[in-house]
Amino acid sequence: MRNARLWTSGAVRDGIDTLAIAGGRIVACGAARHLEPLAGPHTQVLDAAGATVTPGIVDAHVHLVDWARAIGEVALDGCATRADAIARVAAHAARDTGGAPIVGRGFDSNGWDEPPARDALDRVTGSRPALLHSHDYHSLWVNSAALAACGIGRDTPDPAGGRIVRDAAGEPTGLLLEHAVRPCAALLEAAAVDPAAAVARALPLLHARGVTGVHDFEGPLAMRVLRDACGGAAPRLRVLMHLAHARLDEAIALGLTSGIGDDAFRIGAIKLFADGTLGSRTAAMLAAYDGTQETGMDLIPPVELAAIVRRAVDAGLSVAIHAIGDRAVRSSLDAFEAAGPALARLAMPPRIEHAQLVDAADVPRFARLGVVASMQPSHATADAALAHRHWGGRAAASYPWRTLLDRGARLAFGSDAPVEPPDAPAGLAAAVTRVPPGAASAFTPEQRVTLDEALSAYTEGPARAAGTWPRTGALEPGAIADVVVWNEDLHALPPGRLAAAAPATVIVAGGVVHSASESPVTAGVPGGGR
Repeated sequence: MRNARLWTSGAVRDGIDTLAIAGGRIVACGAARHLEPLAGPHTQVLDAAGATVTPGIVDAHVHLVDWARAIGEVALDGCATRADAIARVAAHAARDTGGAPIVGRGFDSNGWDEPPARDALDRVTGSRPALLHSHDYHSLWVNSAALAACGIGRDTPDPAGGRIVRDAAGEPTGLLLEHAVRPCAALLEAAAVDPAAAVARALPLLHARGVTGVHDFEGPLAMRVLRDACGGAAPRLRVLMHLAHARLDEAIALGLTSGIGDDAFRIGAIKLFADGTLGSRTAAMLAAYDGTQETGMDLIPPVELAAIVRRAVDAGLSVAIHAIGDRAVRSSLDAFEAAGPALARLAMPPRIEHAQLVDAADVPRFARLGVVASMQPSHATADAALAHRHWGGRAAASYPWRTLLDRGARLAFGSDAPVEPPDAPAGLAAAVTRVPPGAASAFTPEQRVTLDEALSAYTEGPARAAGTWPRTGALEPGAIADVVVWNEDLHALPPGRLAAAAPATVIVAGGVVHSASESPVTAGVPGGGR
């Protein structure tokens, strides 16, 4: 690879413009005049034309099978009113007249004049079940047919960690929050497309955005599908597979520990949910949401959370805790601290997923305890208006990337797809600018990070979180050759144009998996060596 601006380990490597790859690994990087003898008559040569070349981007928080399947579902993003959402469902039902349940995603009812309600859906779906995921995937809007099919009625009690929203007469309105969505799991699975086929169609879309690896948070079905996708002599994706809380007993009984596997597919952490989300006002807060008496929900009570973390850590399993509100973040850090010295002996560090609001007293605890802050830049720009509405003055300290970095925390960036698209250029732009779509100014600009820091959080950060640094996430001799050749010099772009950058060529394990042109490489170099 010639004429490259090689970026790795936080900076562009001045004077190093050529990369040599063989056997799926980087064998050398340096000045062209020193590496030319390595090229032979059958060597493929790629001209980067002065563009940035980085390690492969790793999306450190995805639900890949869910995202792949969601591509064909009713898209409700951007619906400004309930009527808009109903119109999209009606249009889908008119096109697809089969009897399968209708599944949609992406509605955000914050700001709607009319709340989600089953009777509104009933008018356009009739007896056909309809199940619509909210934008944050922490609530579900269903019709009467779906409620009946899932056995949810007037006398169904609220589950622990969940709520069935009811009308004045006590009847379910059709809105299910947090753990109340669980009875719908079987119906949703029956309606979903084949996961292997969905992932096969989705992989080229990932590669086209520079993503060569993911940290996935799903269940046994996704584990089987993604393990198969990583298999073979020429893997097309690297997966760190986290395990659901419900699988903790099985994992311990089987002797599974974090880090089992190889560099293509390996076992990660046990995933726990400390709270809900900002959009559903179920994120656990130290103080009430503005204008309310609500402080969110502890999906696992703090004492129980600490006990589960200790049990997992003692068994050699790291833990990744979903914690959005400042109370949930504190409970998570308390649980990690209570785990004691065993925490530092894990094969990979513990993590907090999202950490959207962190109390100032808790910021230094991330670095002290070695907890990775797994965060999603696109959440900050997508949720800016919600943060101002629900957190008021506290929004100034939200999505605290800069604050955490400055206090020594390790960041790992991702998308939380299908909540947001797994779009690495858009994530880089959000991290560097914090400008919401269509806005003229940045959201809490003091929390912005530099382009080098953002790239590190998409490469080195996830690799360290997976325990694979520097075999992955670096452009160094001996590292696995997962590489993105961008179409421009990223550092020469105005920050506002980063979202328009795109990979010209993407390489996984030394093999080209994406090329924006028909002929990304040429073969043969006159006067080559071996």
